[in-house]
Amino acid sequence: METIFSNALNTIMSEDINTSKKSEVQFSSTTHFHSKVLLIGVTGGTGRNVINGFFQQGVTNLRVITRKIDPNRSVLSKLIDLGVEIIEADLDDEKSLPGAFTDIAAVYCHGIATDSAKPNPKEIARAYRLAQAAKQANIKHFVYNSAGGAERNSGVPHIEQKYKVEQILQESNLPTTMLRACLFMEEFWKKYTRPSILKGSFPFSIPKDKPLHLITTKDMGRVAAYVIQHPEKYIAKEIELAGDVLTPQQIAEIFSQVQGNTVTHKQLPAWIFLLLMQQELYTIIRWYSTKGYQADVMKLRAEFPGLLTTFREFLQETNWANTELTYENL
Repeated sequence: METIFSNALNTIMSEDINTSKKSEVQFSSTTHFHSKVLLIGVTGGTGRNVINGFFQQGVTNLRVITRKIDPNRSVLSKLIDLGVEIIEADLDDEKSLPGAFTDIAAVYCHGIATDSAKPNPKEIARAYRLAQAAKQANIKHFVYNSAGGAERNSGVPHIEQKYKVEQILQESNLPTTMLRACLFMEEFWKKYTRPSILKGSFPFSIPKDKPLHLITTKDMGRVAAYVIQHPEKYIAKEIELAGDVLTPQQIAEIFSQVQGNTVTHKQLPAWIFLLLMQQELYTIIRWYSTKGYQADVMKLRAEFPGLLTTFREFLQETNWANTELTYENL
């Protein structure tokens, strides 16, 4: 799942109908190497990795929105140095959006609300505003980062809301592709997960043999860029996306091998979340333990050759074993 698991992992560690149709306007893959792509929700956290993914795919004519352009904000200054266009727009102010969509051929929406266990009610209103602005701008392809399991009546509020956003975009008759992300590997780098793992304990409240589907934010960018480059193949498609699938026990073994000390998976009981008055997290863990993701990783690797990262590769590429590095270094 996307960064909804920030809060879930925080608590764990502290306790040691696509109705869209293809656009009538035809364009080739080459068009998207040169046409401008709008990226939404990539100026915080690991958003820069999403942008790196686009660059690696050769999609470099990018525009990014932010509420306020602050040249002293390091992430924005780095984007400017890369040649990325930065424009001010507020998802809560519909009047600010048309300018952001001017001369845009395609959109990748990485997020429109900060992830948390409780869904943000503003997310729905923002989805309507985005759909309207994109439709008025005659956007040829809108790619949305949704959640794995969105279409399967998960009962998890955050996932259900992602599905509602999907429906809003589709019902506006935008040409859409839904990339339903599984758990981001970057979550393990956060300050409430990494220290415990480096010390040898990997608490995670699912059975040791329950498969866990993983994806990197950079791979989300690479795949999003790829589907934008191939609209004729991916418009009106939904794809549950993962680059690896491992059990908690296998994850602990890879941690052990990469960092050079034994790491043990510790399954905390799900009911502990109820004691902590965390009903939403309990619901997520129960869904995760009994149903969870269903991404076909082998099929995805064949579909997107060279674009998906294994968990071991991710740890090696991010220098996981270097204890001086933090999440901010990603």
